[in-house]
Amino acid sequence: MLATFLLIIAFQFCSLLLISFSLYTEFLQGLMCVFGLAYGPLFYFYTFSLLYSNFSFKTKYLLHFLPSFIFIVGALVGYPLCLDLGNLLYISILTYLVLSVWRINKYKRAVKNIQSMIRTIELDWLKWTWVIFSMVILFDIVDRFVWGLDFLDGTPITYLALLFLIFWMVYKGLKQPHIFIGISEQDEAMVLGKKDFDQEVDEHIQKELEEIKAYIEREKSFKQADLSINILAENLNVSPRRLSFLINNYLGKNFMTFINDYRIEMAKKQLVDSDDSAETVLEVMYDVGFNSKSSFYTLFKSKTGYTPLAYKRKYSKRN
Repeated sequence: MLATFLLIIAFQFCSLLLISFSLYTEFLQGLMCVFGLAYGPLFYFYTFSLLYSNFSFKTKYLLHFLPSFIFIVGALVGYPLCLDLGNLLYISILTYLVLSVWRINKYKRAVKNIQSMIRTIELDWLKWTWVIFSMVILFDIVDRFVWGLDFLDGTPITYLALLFLIFWMVYKGLKQPHIFIGISEQDEAMVLGKKDFDQEVDEHIQKELEEIKAYIEREKSFKQADLSINILAENLNVSPRRLSFLINNYLGKNFMTFINDYRIEMAKKQLVDSDDSAETVLEVMYDVGFNSKSSFYTLFKSKTGYTPLAYKRKYSKRN
């Protein structure tokens, strides 16, 4: 999806270059808004592909590109719709930017019930990509409808902003693909649509909850950094859907909070009672299942009111 997005941008820049040298035809000029109509869906599906591990482009997704196809056909038959309806591209792009935010927020709600790793919801760089893309569109709207934003001998600032977006996406998209572990759409549907269970007898539910807690405390499965609800459910011999339902509705927590509470409690004990006086805070962090220093420190302080080091200094029995 990243390659396709960048390819469309390349086509547009080539077209602009031809126009700047007066090497264009009426057909080419009638296609200029088609690129803009494609940006919105491509950015949305690029976001989609980053968030979900099982993403694949389906035939039905082509419907999102129907306006682009219609405008191309119009140009081919001698009716360039871009001349009269070209401004629709701004509505299209803004709509898909909103859809991208909705998709990210939906993912964030779901992943907390599926994964135990904090870094799976570190979406700052994708949000910045959204912001930069939005600024490109804003510059273009201002340049087109308010006043010209030319820079360096008449070069529109929109082009420079678009080049910056390209560099940003290439760097983040190719250099740091490991940021996202991803969840499946089935996982998301499982946790966001979990309220269709019937209430069962309290005794049975209580027994299930006790078995879950006993297993975690006995096996200390929370020490597994990449622990997910699917892995834990398989070990407990229950369905992930059932496990998610029990944790959310009867323990009042999402899966991530449920697991991290165990990690923080173990970290507190280990910081205070460790037999190894030379054990560092980072060693404790990794041992209890965290793999992000910032996440560990933030959660630890929110639970105890102290940073891990301050907590160790205050309560360690060796002091």
